[in-house]
Amino acid sequence: MSHDICPDTGEPCTCDGSEPCTCGCGGCGHTAEEEAAAAAYRESHREASCGDAPDHERKIIVSFDSTFDVMECEQLCLDAGVPGRIMPLPGSITAGCGLCWAMPFSGDALAAFRAATEGRITPADYHQLVL
Repeated sequence: MSHDICPDTGEPCTCDGSEPCTCGCGGCGHTAEEEAAAAAYRESHREASCGDAPDHERKIIVSFDSTFDVMECEQLCLDAGVPGRIMPLPGSITAGCGLCWAMPFSGDALAAFRAATEGRITPADYHQLVL
């Protein structure tokens, strides 16, 4: 099972089903012990390979169905101090308006985003990309 945002914790996830989840949700079918061991290994062997990019290059991309929602997202996030910016939607992602909100790949940024936008706008989807 693969997902960009953990359905259990709401945290960013790199699970592709071939190795344990980084978020610990168990969505990939691995045990918590396997996931913990894999996370410890990845942390101790942190490199800028394509599968494990440094956090400063990894982004959470939030896509929207309308330009209005993206603009509202920007205002809500700026008012709440959520890090990020509007940018053109990367070609690998399809959504209605062609714009997205890009923010750092972190659980704190995602939690702040959700708190700032909850009940106000509805994102089309969440993605994880290396930019």
